[in-house]
Amino acid sequence: MRRARTALCGLLAWLAASTGAGAEPESEFSVLTYNTHGLSAWIAGDDPERRFPLLLERSNAYDVVLLQEDFAYHELVRKHASHPLVVRGNGPAWSWLGFSGSGLTVLARTPSPRIQRARAYGHCHGWLSAANDCFANKGYLMLRLRVADGVEIDVWNTHLDAGIENGDHAARTVQLDLLAADIARESRGRALVVGGDFNTDWADPRDRALLESFVGRIGASIAVNASHQRWPQRLDYLLMRSGTRIALDLVAGGIAEEFIDSEGVSLSDHPALWGRFRVSAR
Repeated sequence: MRRARTALCGLLAWLAASTGAGAEPESEFSVLTYNTHGLSAWIAGDDPERRFPLLLERSNAYDVVLLQEDFAYHELVRKHASHPLVVRGNGPAWSWLGFSGSGLTVLARTPSPRIQRARAYGHCHGWLSAANDCFANKGYLMLRLRVADGVEIDVWNTHLDAGIENGDHAARTVQLDLLAADIARESRGRALVVGGDFNTDWADPRDRALLESFVGRIGASIAVNASHQRWPQRLDYLLMRSGTRIALDLVAGGIAEEFIDSEGVSLSDHPALWGRFRVSAR
């Protein structure tokens, strides 16, 4: 009888393994990336104090939120975000001009990251010209987040040098070199999502080649690269990559059309991009 029970248990275990029963269930999580145009009102040319509460209310629907240009109104982000985790990027710079640090913030449902990294690129082009990038400490903010039981994803938020001059392109080249090297070191073999304002125009052959080279170097793919009649330029992206143990698939994504006010005016000068990702064990 004991031998029969042992054989039966073995058979049931084999059936469970062959049918996938007992494996980690699939789960999904959503990511939003959004350049908030969070400069002081005299630079932004509108009313950020009115926009930011609306922007955060709409962001609260997403599991992970990657914000760029969160410079002058971070207290409104903290006040109106419902996410238990709010992490800001590297330190302050020229706050009296409406710039502060990298302008990068990550919001997440998970209460704490297991790993957190932030870096200023240290390369820029333009002080009082060429998009004035050098007034901010542009860089990246990386968090290792638990998005489901036993499932961790590395999330990278970045904002690159703006502008169309040769110096701007050279700065973006250096910045992506640094980002690729740090991803290789920190996220080797891990599933990841990289989002942000890359300031690489999909319609510009040189910019597009630079972005595609970076995507290939980190072994990722472009998950969301949306254009719209309202947003002819493609500067913002969500990238994705599976890991050795975690498979990552895009379920849906595009422009988050709800980021407008009651009069239909956009809440930033950039589109908000979103993606819903499915994770499963390999």
